[in-house]
Parts: sequence; C-alpha cells; structure tokens
Amino acid sequence: MVQKVKPETAKAYLSNLRTFHIEQGLDISNFCDPRIDQLIRGAKRCIPEKAKRLRLPLTREILIKAISILNLHTQVDINIHAAICVSFAAFLRAGEFTWDSWDPKTSPSHSLARGHVKFNNNGSVTIRLPSSKTDPSKLGTDIHLAATTSILCPVSALKRLFRQCPAEPNSPLFSKPLGSFTKSFFMLRVHNLLVRVGISTIGFSGHSIRKGAAVSAISNGISREDVKKMGRWKSDAVQVYIDEVDSNQHLTNMIRLNAQLQVPSPARHPLASVLSPSPSTFQRRELQQDHWFPSETGRDACTPGDGPALAAAGSRNPQ
Repeated sequence: MVQKVKPETAKAYLSNLRTFHIEQGLDISNFCDPRIDQLIRGAKRCIPEKAKRLRLPLTREILIKAISILNLHTQVDINIHAAICVSFAAFLRAGEFTWDSWDPKTSPSHSLARGHVKFNNNGSVTIRLPSSKTDPSKLGTDIHLAATTSILCPVSALKRLFRQCPAEPNSPLFSKPLGSFTKSFFMLRVHNLLVRVGISTIGFSGHSIRKGAAVSAISNGISREDVKKMGRWKSDAVQVYIDEVDSNQHLTNMIRLNAQLQVPSPARHPLASVLSPSPSTFQRRELQQDHWFPSETGRDACTPGDGPALAAAGSRNPQ
C-alpha cells in the first residue's frame, strides 16, 4: 500500500478499516500488531515526503485592497464583492458558495441559494448553510453575520446584491450573467484583482479566504475555541493557522531584538556605563604613544607622534 500512497494516508486507511471492524463487531486484534507501526515508520524513512503546496492566507488587509477596485455597478463585480465579503466573514469553503450546475428544484438542498439568507431586524444577517464538510447529514447550519462599517461588511454586500441583482429564492446566492459560478471562475477573478493591486497570485487558492479569515481572527485576539466555532471546525485543524501566526510573530520579535542588540536605543540602561569596560593599562599606553596625551605626572602634551622621540631624547640628555 505504501508504494502507492503516502505513509500518513496508508495509516489513515488502516484507521478507517479498524473503525469499520469495530462497527461490524469483527475481530481487531490484527490492527494491534506492533509491526504495523514499524512498517509505517520505515516507509516514512524510505519514501521522501513531497513538498507541501504553498497555501497563503487572503487576510483582511489583502482583501480590502483587492475589492477596493471593483466596479460595483456591474453584475459580475457585485457578485464577486458579495462572495468575497460573505465567504470571509462566514469562514466558507470555496465549494460551499460556488457551483458547477444548478437545478432550482434540487440544488438548494445542498448549495447556497437566495432563500437561505435572512435579514434580521437587529441589522444582522443569518445564512442557513444547507450542507458542508462537517455536516454530512445535511441538517443545516446557521451562520450569523454582523453589520459593520468595514468595506468587507457582508451585510452591506448582501443588501447591494439583493437590491441590484434580484433573483428568486431558489436561485443560487451568487451568479454571473452567463455560465456557472464555479470555483475556477471565482479564483480567476480574485487573482485578477490581486494582480491589478500589485500582489503576486502565487500561493493563493480557493482555500485562502477561509484560511485568511482564521489568521485575521487570531491576529485580532479572538481565541482558538471561538475561531473553531466561527469556522465550524470539529477537529484541531485550526491549530495549524495559529502556529503559523505564532511563528510569524516570533520571527518579527527576533528580528526586532537582534536589531536592538546591534543598534542600542538612545535611552541606555543606567548600568550600561558602569558595566562598560574601561581602557586597560596597555590600551592607555598605546593611546599615549600614538597621540601623546598628558600623562598623570602633569607633563605637557606634544604633537602627535613626537612622544616616543622626545622620551628617547630625554633619556640621552639627563638634566
């Protein structure tokens, strides 16, 4: 198996197979064989890991810069703007708001439609997500979005979408004049915006907005548990994003401290002058020879470089 899949994938397959045996009441003693772990560890040593695909986060700062150049008088840009704002605020996966084909009768049961959006009296919006990765039973999940003064406000974006691009309740939430609102179309438009504002598109994928929402939340002081709730994470996968933020902060702090080490600030510590070493006797002699500074006996200073010559003359002609 490990010749065709990665060792970690093989380990996951075995774990799922063990779970199946437990559910069916079958014997699981074979899964307790210590040689299985030895094989997995051996495969990790023999099979080099492939470099992980770069997945950069589309953070709040990047998205604000990108959507600032949208033309909110065109249907396409209104939908793109609303999709970016809602997906960021709601921690949506790309597959949860894009679609390849649409049937008004069946699609709303598993994809976001206009009828899943409710504008509340308190100014907020509730989106009923019909299904998701963590909701395989399709029970539905309510996502609550607040109204803010930010250019990324999802409530303002949805109001503009419903007002300027009206559609039936069983129509897709986001659309374009011709064709499907696919993941590839959405990311192509996002990449185009990034290029226009001078940002490289390398490393930005359909998962970047959800990742950017998590990174932005953590950077703004939202706790790990609250981020998990907002992003509907049931596992500790969000910890990867937290570790990235901590790593970046650690790097920034180390660079700042190293710069401070090399170039001390003007406000030095009171003990700095006390702890600074004074010139040694040997260094003082060198300085006196090079510059002929007045000695402790009170002799007059002479021209630089004359000290050794005068000292020799004095030894030959004693008074």
